[in-house]
Amino acid sequence: MHEPPTPDGVTLEPLLRWMEENAHRELSLEDIAAQAMMSTRSLSRHFREQTGTTPLQWLKRSRLRKAQCLLETSGHPIEWIAMQVGFGS
Repeated sequence: MHEPPTPDGVTLEPLLRWMEENAHRELSLEDIAAQAMMSTRSLSRHFREQTGTTPLQWLKRSRLRKAQCLLETSGHPIEWIAMQVGFGS
């Protein structure tokens, strides 16, 4: 799954959980930063320090993992799965 955030005074664990729960929505960097109550620049810096990637790349990987799980465990069509995990096209 994901590497746990390193404790440095700012933990992204609640934000990561929110991002997974809302991955089906069309989320922008601004949306994620607003949820974290940070500027996009601060979020990007903290996110990279704690996860090794950007918020949008992390979100994309989370969606791919969820899609893979649904493809392997359900009989739903690819189009349905794509919509469920946040890939609109």
